[in-house]
Amino acid sequence: MEELNLSNARHLIIRNYARWCAFSSTRSGSPLKSRADIYPLIDTPEYDKVLKGYSPITKQEFNQWHEKSVLEINLARPEMCIGWAAKLVNVYLKTMVYLASIGRPGLPQHVHPPIDGGLLDGIRENYKKNDAIMTKTHSVKKIKDIKNYVQYRVIIEGIELIAKQDSCSLLEVEKLWKGTEFKS
Repeated sequence: MEELNLSNARHLIIRNYARWCAFSSTRSGSPLKSRADIYPLIDTPEYDKVLKGYSPITKQEFNQWHEKSVLEINLARPEMCIGWAAKLVNVYLKTMVYLASIGRPGLPQHVHPPIDGGLLDGIRENYKKNDAIMTKTHSVKKIKDIKNYVQYRVIIEGIELIAKQDSCSLLEVEKLWKGTEFKS
């Protein structure tokens, strides 16, 4: 893992790409879609707290940072419910941390996958007979139904069950995502 350094051209390019990926995640279903609305929301969290430094980040520290960040986005623009606010943060971090290996030690184990219909479809297809997982991950039907952080946390608890069962990180549960499937 590398510490974020925006004077490094590679890091600046990755950061800009991560912002664009988060922005692009709003194309389908988000109540806000314009650059002028979304980019300030993407930039709201204090990412330096998780992307800079050499001390390992704990699960508790990450989860506290994540909740605070998501709630700040939701407070700034309440029409971006907790589900959409979390998706902005999670897509940004997926790019920065998982794809580019930027961030504090231990961070990859704690990053949440972006919750959306494609992930929920994949979880349903693979775990439909597992009531413990299905009850948590499918406690809502759509991202827009995640209205508070308690609901979001329940979904993450279900994803944690999958990660434990599959011996993978939380973000790697995204291997179940069905968003790119095309049926002719």
